Amino acid sequence: MFEYDLVRVFEHPLKFRAVLPYAIVALGGSLSGEHSIEVQWRSAPGEPEQNDTLVLRWDTATLKPHFAEIEEEIAIIRDRDEDIAKRMEYAAIVSAVAVMAHIAPAVRFTHRSNIDSGHDYYLNDATNEMIEIAGRWEGGLPSLFEEKRLQSATNPRLRQRWVSVTIFSKKPRNRTERLTP
Repeated sequence: MFEYDLVRVFEHPLKFRAVLPYAIVALGGSLSGEHSIEVQWRSAPGEPEQNDTLVLRWDTATLKPHFAEIEEEIAIIRDRDEDIAKRMEYAAIVSAVAVMAHIAPAVRFTHRSNIDSGHDYYLNDATNEMIEIAGRWEGGLPSLFEEKRLQSATNPRLRQRWVSVTIFSKKPRNRTERLTP
């Protein structure tokens, strides 16, 4: 089992202020709490698949010094925003950041990519290292992962290519893999 306190998203240059309140609402919406996700992962192609449990923890008291309006944003999203797809996508970003902190701790999410790249984020300030992320409330983890793996393959110039997908329904689960050596 590995644990990740959401205050750690601020270790990345992107800080993830925009996604954090959506993710917290998707994970239960309380001002403090925890959420478990079963994770399948590979940190390199050809390695055996590993399985673990990721426990995401948060307390808005520790988040406030980095994001003063966090509690207000959570309340607005929880009470006035019905965009479930956005919640799931943003929660998947937080999930991917947490999984990567465990399986590739030196990796940092440094830039949001453009829509034509086939990936969501550049890693480590490099233009040839990227990750594709997806999140859904329900559906098949293997089929969503395969869809995103194929999408990732459309950008063959990358030295380091990752895919991370998360399904949040009854039994939350994630699959994260490095697809290039």
